[in-house]
Amino acid sequence: MNSTLPLLTVIMPLFLSLTVVSFVRGRFNQAQKLRLILVIIFIVAIAMACLLGLMLFEILKGNTIYGVFLPQVALVGLRLYVDGLSIIIAIVSFLLWLAVSIYSISCIKTDLIRYYSLLLIILGSVQGVVFAKDLINFYVFLEMTAVATYFLIIHKRNIDAFQAGYKYILMTLIGAFLILLSIILVYVDTGSYEAIMVTKYGGFIAPVLFLLGCFIKAGAVPLHIWLPDAHPAAPSPVSAFLSGMMIKIGAYGIIRFILPMLNFDLPATNLGELLNVLIMSIGVASMLIGVLLALAQIDVKRLLAYHSISQMGYILLGIGLGTKLGLAGGLYHMVNHAMFKGLLFLCMGAVTYSTGTRKLDNLGGLWKKMPITTSTCIIAALAISGIPPFNGFASKTVLFEAVVNYSFVLKFVMMVTAALTLTSFLKLISYTFFGEPKRPLITVKEVPLLMQLPMIVLAILCVLLGINAQFVLDRFIVFAITGLVQPRSIPKIEFWTQDTALDAFFIITLGFVAYIAASKLGLIGREKKEFEMGSFMAKLSKYLSMDRIYCNIAILIDKLCKKLDSVHPRDLNVHISWVLLTLITLFVILFLQ
Repeated sequence: MNSTLPLLTVIMPLFLSLTVVSFVRGRFNQAQKLRLILVIIFIVAIAMACLLGLMLFEILKGNTIYGVFLPQVALVGLRLYVDGLSIIIAIVSFLLWLAVSIYSISCIKTDLIRYYSLLLIILGSVQGVVFAKDLINFYVFLEMTAVATYFLIIHKRNIDAFQAGYKYILMTLIGAFLILLSIILVYVDTGSYEAIMVTKYGGFIAPVLFLLGCFIKAGAVPLHIWLPDAHPAAPSPVSAFLSGMMIKIGAYGIIRFILPMLNFDLPATNLGELLNVLIMSIGVASMLIGVLLALAQIDVKRLLAYHSISQMGYILLGIGLGTKLGLAGGLYHMVNHAMFKGLLFLCMGAVTYSTGTRKLDNLGGLWKKMPITTSTCIIAALAISGIPPFNGFASKTVLFEAVVNYSFVLKFVMMVTAALTLTSFLKLISYTFFGEPKRPLITVKEVPLLMQLPMIVLAILCVLLGINAQFVLDRFIVFAITGLVQPRSIPKIEFWTQDTALDAFFIITLGFVAYIAASKLGLIGREKKEFEMGSFMAKLSKYLSMDRIYCNIAILIDKLCKKLDSVHPRDLNVHISWVLLTLITLFVILFLQ
């Protein structure tokens, strides 16, 4: 059905962001600004809930919603399309945005107008990304989210924030360039910007470039180097949305534009098999490297950042399997990860807010002083570790069932990753909330109510999405992938069986054993001396880190540029000759495609 509902969902937050900047800035004091921001959040919450609810109602009836707006002002105009997949992601992003916005009222004290206007821009842009019907609109909204996210990362305006923001914007621009180049190649080959045209492209260059760009956006190994720096630098609510939703856009792009090239129980082409292997390999590498580097961290936000990389590995592995069950597991884990990872960042943000530190060696004994934060953080930690009955257990069970038919080794790798995840969060929970409190923490109190409420709601969702796993899978996840794969049905999943109990028992046992053994051997801990150069964990971090690889590449490029600069004649004719030669080379390449 043709409707203006998708347009309103995208435009309304963007319009309100302009309203905030133009009307509120410079006219009111801090208290008045906060009240006005509360009113705006309330308006956005009601309006978005109504718009998304109406669209969900139509989608559940079996309809799809589309609309074309202003086709005369651009090559393709604003073309939006809503189906089961996009409405699920849109609702999840809105819920997480609302939790982050409410949490921020007590947490963010400076530059309120800029901060909330950027949050509104991100909300509208994310809705535009998931509703985009063609490659051009997807790209435009994708870059809008990147720019707005950059300014939120540098919100604190200190050296660390600017360095992290620089790394983020540099990597995301590289990803954007790869995606744009892919779109250009697709258009030259097919003459269209339609989503399906990526899969109809005659060669393999465009799909691979598109994949690489999405990997950067998703923070997948080895293109993840911006993520561990961006999270500690950004405000905690921004980190919650960045990890909970923004990195999912890369996975969403793969599902929306690359998915038809994968197998899905049909004879796979050579290119399809190549993409399957590539996505699965990146997924496995992200899982293992992410969780191993997380174990070595003593900064709580860097620890959570590396777990974002690891959990994205699960999602990519599910998508890369090329089966309906794998896709269902990957999508289910995308939804669940948004909930428990957003909650974890909000919990650690509450700890930082009350204590003023992110370092494990400065924390301890907070459970009596911060009972709500402790309880919700434990729920999120169990959920991300895949422990029943929480939502992470549900989606990982689907993924376990999906990979066991492909390779038992893959299931074992996933279970070991889950166990090491539990080990990492045993460390985080025990060192943060239990033990003897440090002297500076004696006067610590629980965070304000507006920070507690989003954590409580997200914790409840982690429980509900887990104990109602069968209903969520059958009613929403399978429905969301109906238009992507055929037939609609997927193999029946039994969540509460002896096999799933044994899997959970293995994860819990191995996680505790690894934690005890590593603690006894001094491999993990919170004391700084355990991470001095020469220690095992320091060496592990050094060899698994990709930063040094990129730094060496940058040094090599710098030397080459200096060498070229020393031999270059600096003549205008030479410059023009090189430009013409480059254009001719590009033309020949495009012609041969």
